[in-house]
Amino acid sequence: MEVINFEQYKPKILAAIESKLKIGAISDPNGFILIDGFINMPLQKEMGGAFVIGGPTVPAVAVVGKSTGLIYTFALKVLIPDIQL
Repeated sequence: MEVINFEQYKPKILAAIESKLKIGAISDPNGFILIDGFINMPLQKEMGGAFVIGGPTVPAVAVVGKSTGLIYTFALKVLIPDIQL
């Protein structure tokens, strides 16, 4: 599997998020800050007392509202459909 560098895709990520902001997908009166890095959201078929490492994930990126502090995540493949994951 090829390594995907966040800085290489950052301009595309920002442009894609800006397009989501223009249609009102999320809002914050003071704007947003992009978290500099990828986030992997793990998927689990069962919940129990143990923390499971490994398995399928949803690669994502996130922004933080400057005034609210709310964190919004975006699936990377939706923002950049041609990215090879």
